[in-house]
Amino acid sequence: MKQEENIYRSSLDVGSLRQIVRAACGNATISPVQFDALDDPSDLAVLVEKNGLIGGSSAIQVHVNDEGDHRLLAIIALGDSGFARAWGGARNTVSFGGSKKLAATLADAVRQHDAALLQIG
Repeated sequence: MKQEENIYRSSLDVGSLRQIVRAACGNATISPVQFDALDDPSDLAVLVEKNGLIGGSSAIQVHVNDEGDHRLLAIIALGDSGFARAWGGARNTVSFGGSKKLAATLADAVRQHDAALLQIG
């Protein structure tokens, strides 16, 4: 599975970011990201999955770490390669392009509430 990660620095608190994720992702399924005993879990870590009408689904992971005076927001778009989509069929795979659009939609929603949002990675 392919992935593309973008990291942002935000002045919004974790609760506000949680509300924005929920609002921006509409009718998507939101579930917690599972960590094992050796991982250092984020303050907020969710998997957002959205089913498409005809082209399969989109998926992003959202991680928020509270750094005291700011929060680090990681938005990771997930998707299958073109070969995997051709082999498995579009309906049974995760669209990387669709996931990148979902990630951009979330970043734009955060930017609307935090004019000082800064992409750092």
